[in-house]
Amino acid sequence: MKLRWDHPFWQRRAPALARKLVQLYLRTCPAEMVGNPQGVHLMRRGAPVLFAAWHCHLLFPLYYYAAHFLPELPPPVLMASPSRDGEFIAQVARELGFIVCSGSRRKGGVQTLQRMAAYVRRGHSCGLVADGSRGPARVAQKGPLYLARETQVPILPLAVACRHKITFQTWDRFELPLPFSRLALLVGEPLTVPAAARGPALEPWRRELEGRLNHLSRQSQAYFDS
Repeated sequence: MKLRWDHPFWQRRAPALARKLVQLYLRTCPAEMVGNPQGVHLMRRGAPVLFAAWHCHLLFPLYYYAAHFLPELPPPVLMASPSRDGEFIAQVARELGFIVCSGSRRKGGVQTLQRMAAYVRRGHSCGLVADGSRGPARVAQKGPLYLARETQVPILPLAVACRHKITFQTWDRFELPLPFSRLALLVGEPLTVPAAARGPALEPWRRELEGRLNHLSRQSQAYFDS
């Protein structure tokens, strides 16, 4: 009998199984949160912020936030692509306790960002993949800048350092921590986008976010070398 992964049985149960698997093996990983003191303080205080990370570092920040800050704080709001893969990730995120809004740069992105802004004004943080669901990798898109400008809430750059990991040969070079590996969540300096940064004036802030995330990513690669 051939096992069909697209069968409705697996489609209904796969997100819950994936969530349990992620929680099970990441619990084996000793983890710490380090980085910019102001950024770490904002995260621990629970003030609304806009988390931004590269696509390759997507997994561990979701687990870490769910394990350490939920349900005491309002659940963060994430943007997920309306694609098949994006919907699966969205269902796993919901299983972890997050709110998910469906949208992408090509499909309803502006409307999704407006819905997310409404959540921020009610005290929720938000999380966005800075290079989007399709890349190019490590090139910041303007979604996080737009949301930061409209809400006047700072962007908090994040990266993940892994002692032992698998790096997949995908467009984003996705990094999967191995069980029992030491991990560190690196928090960057908060970035506040002025309300007047519109049109071409938004581009310097996009480059600034991209530079900060790439700097943090380089730090993550060398974090356990010493």
